Amino acid sequence: MIKKLQASLLLLCAFCIASCNQSDSGFSPISDPDPISGPISDPAHEEALIGACNKSYNSTNIVKPTGVYSSVLTEGAASNDSINGGLIRVAWAELEPSPGVFAYNAIDERLALLPSGKKWSLGIHAGWSSLDESDPDLINSNGRTTLALHMSPAWLESDLGIETFDMRFRNVTVHMPKYWDVLVQERLENMLQAVAYHYRSDSRLQLVYVPQMTSNGIEGHFNGVPNDTLLSAAGIDPAQADAKQLFEDIWVNAALRVAKSTALAFADKAIAFEVHEVIGRVSIPQRIMDALLQDADFERRAGVAMWWISGNNTYQSDLVQALQLYEGDLYGQVIGNSSQTYRYPNDDYSQVFTQAKALCMRYIEPWNYEFENNTHDDLMDDFNQFSATAFE
Repeated sequence: MIKKLQASLLLLCAFCIASCNQSDSGFSPISDPDPISGPISDPAHEEALIGACNKSYNSTNIVKPTGVYSSVLTEGAASNDSINGGLIRVAWAELEPSPGVFAYNAIDERLALLPSGKKWSLGIHAGWSSLDESDPDLINSNGRTTLALHMSPAWLESDLGIETFDMRFRNVTVHMPKYWDVLVQERLENMLQAVAYHYRSDSRLQLVYVPQMTSNGIEGHFNGVPNDTLLSAAGIDPAQADAKQLFEDIWVNAALRVAKSTALAFADKAIAFEVHEVIGRVSIPQRIMDALLQDADFERRAGVAMWWISGNNTYQSDLVQALQLYEGDLYGQVIGNSSQTYRYPNDDYSQVFTQAKALCMRYIEPWNYEFENNTHDDLMDDFNQFSATAFE
């Protein structure tokens, strides 16, 4: 903790996160009145950062990923020598089209693109099991659907009769399974066990994200969803004085059970739980972070992820402070691609990597756009070197 505090003091500008309103459809930027000053180019600063990054959590025989991975593994991204690996994403509905029947082609087709010597991470999206197909916002102006019909399998509802609640995502009403439902938890555990067994001999797999019943099924947020919707879904009267605390306890317990199911299934892999504030509370991700560190069952393999790093300094600032002091592993994904300059302080994409170093982030996923177009190979190579030095 002392080393982390020293790092915070050294970088008094407190590199924080994207200044934005996150609508259901993405991120709508607000100008940042106090952007961070610039990249750390002084070798002495770089050396101090490397020395300040906590390494005690790395005292494990588990190999954990470092450096840059493409946020989506594509043919173009795979051809870029700057990647250490790539993230393969798949919906639970694709993996388990009917109860207990698994199909791995969605993963294997991406794996076929992975170059020799490179690694991969796995993100399984949970999320809505069905949606309102009559919703006019489901079809865009080009006549295409804006959302997949299912992220979690539809048979959760049709065959097993699990309860869902209605919420809006990208202006479409979706039917979301309840994360805390015992049957949902059991089916998630079964799926994770099956996938882990299928890829048990693949040493290239180095990180697995914990599935969540949230807006996109991996990220831990319900941005744009009213708090009352979530409280009511949990059977809590929003007017109760302790309503938010009751929901917090329910959500944290559900999240940690699925995190433990992920860790037990993938017994020799690092795992990561993506954190956001929920119902406006930083205490929810903080409790999850603390448990991942303190529960011996996680064997120092469980870290947290931040899929919203941008270099800006106001979005979820309390959570950023908690991440700055976090003693475990931190993984990240960039908030957008480098052509979206409005997302970055002073239109400077390099601030993402400055901030990642300040947060002692061991691994980051820039968008595949960067690798397909060779936009910032120098930044990628530099971060690979930083991460290898700080964490290996």
